[in-house]
Amino acid sequence: MSSKSWLRREILSLRRLAFNVFFYGTHLGLFAYGWYSQYANERLVALNTLRYSVWVSRGAALVLAYDAALIILPVLRNILRIIRPTLAWLAPMDQSIWFHRQVAYSMAFWTMVHTTSHYINFMSIENTRKSTFRLPGFGHVFSAHGIIELRAELAVQIHYNQAAGITGHFMLFIMLIMYTTAARKVRDQCFEAFWYTHHLAFFFFLALYSHATGCFVRDTPEPVHTKKFPFYDANHCLGYGSWHFTVGPAMLYIGERIWREIRGRKYTKLTKVLVHPSGALELRMVKPSLKYVPGQWIFLQVPSVSAYQWHPFSITSAPEDPYVSVTICQVGDWTRALGDAVSAGPSVVAALAAATQPSQGTKDLERSAFGLPELSDQFYEVVASDESRPISLPEVRLDGPYGAPSEDVFKSDLAVLVGAGIGVAPFASILKHIWYRQRAGRLEKLKHVEFIWICRDAVSFAWFQSVLTEIEDAQIDPNFLRINMYVTQSIGIDQLYNIAINDTGSVYDPLTKLRSRTFYGRPDFKSIYSRIRSAVETGALLGPRESGTAFNVGTFYCGPSALAKTVKSQALACSTSTATFTFAQVRISINLNFDKNHY
Repeated sequence: MSSKSWLRREILSLRRLAFNVFFYGTHLGLFAYGWYSQYANERLVALNTLRYSVWVSRGAALVLAYDAALIILPVLRNILRIIRPTLAWLAPMDQSIWFHRQVAYSMAFWTMVHTTSHYINFMSIENTRKSTFRLPGFGHVFSAHGIIELRAELAVQIHYNQAAGITGHFMLFIMLIMYTTAARKVRDQCFEAFWYTHHLAFFFFLALYSHATGCFVRDTPEPVHTKKFPFYDANHCLGYGSWHFTVGPAMLYIGERIWREIRGRKYTKLTKVLVHPSGALELRMVKPSLKYVPGQWIFLQVPSVSAYQWHPFSITSAPEDPYVSVTICQVGDWTRALGDAVSAGPSVVAALAAATQPSQGTKDLERSAFGLPELSDQFYEVVASDESRPISLPEVRLDGPYGAPSEDVFKSDLAVLVGAGIGVAPFASILKHIWYRQRAGRLEKLKHVEFIWICRDAVSFAWFQSVLTEIEDAQIDPNFLRINMYVTQSIGIDQLYNIAINDTGSVYDPLTKLRSRTFYGRPDFKSIYSRIRSAVETGALLGPRESGTAFNVGTFYCGPSALAKTVKSQALACSTSTATFTFAQVRISINLNFDKNHY
């Protein structure tokens, strides 16, 4: 990353600049306060003979308590969903996982500072033990180096035999495991390792709450313990009481987990399983208690596959549909096991995908071995080999819904929906909802939609083709919806020739069967946004604007982060006095349970 792009993102963006000033400012402020409070406390004069190492360790300890509270906040999904509509302008509600990672990085840094300082503290204590003497009537040991607190134990005993040392090293061990399994490569290759080790956070916080019970920071020769929490006398044990920082967020998290468990167990029934020619697996379910809006996502659990794992998926149905659906690609252990559980495992999907390749006929595949019906243009509905007896579908549980910035699409005058590969899933729900509202004449502020889908091959378009066809056919205003399909896969000369022959004079595109033509290669977003800006300024798309106002052109993107940077930069660069261009990335990784199984 160039220094110029970093400067533009972190400094020149006023919202990010405000966040950085607040985030790092509060950290440095708490560090300075913790340092000074230790330095200026006359009751800790003995401990202060260790000078800088003890001041640094105390300042870092206060910052770590602050971070321990902050790191919980992004995973309070239900609370975020409630406060998002009113506070999204103030905090990065749609980037909660990004914020979670920033706090984790901060914790790693201040943990190194705190731990290193303590090791220096104990080295200093051991050095001063070589020449010490006690004066009558004093509760401290004197040495040529000054006054130090009386400690009967060796430094190694304090470090490994007392509460502070034991819990501190225990938390270090947990952090090492959690940080390692949270790495993207590890998470992608073994999501279960990430999922289960992240629940070690429960034991981390137990150790954090008991970290100060050894009463290491005190004004007496011996610790003063009590029988009630926090098990020490605060009049003599002079810690910062940092557990107060985390007890509130921790209680909120426990309450939320209980509520999510209760809600997840409410009546849910899997009613239908569809296998699309592209290989996508669609689950249609009924849950009367579930109310959602377009662009949201849910967690799915299948107890027969895993009794503990919840996986996030975008909702691909519209609120007007009599069911809630998710579309899944079988690319991980859990999703493959799910496919097998609904009699649509990888072997079935592979057979269907092969049947839709241009080089093969759509009727020459022997499908009886898989118990499949006649090939449909859109999908297969999974049934048993004896079609009079439907298969027994497994029990499922749903938790959610949870918000995503694509909910705001109807607040834009012109919405640009950009889906890359499997990132199109949230827009399935949005486009369906647009279709329903268009039929009912309730589009309100939204006047034009640009839908851009970038996919590797034509087969991947198949699962969404029926939705796009219905939406395209329902258009009363031909200027309302523009569909742009991009195929990035390299095409041979023969295949290109066949496409050209079939496309000539045809009303429908030979690959997608839509009226909109397919583009081959990667989209030029600079040209796309320049065209949109020109059309808005001239009134070709949105008509004349009111004096003193600007049209809102919102871009909603879901897909790889690398492409997101390009789309965002090109979109924001087009803002003028007549049109304000905004960008929002639909991050299904807004939660800790994101993995590559999301479709």
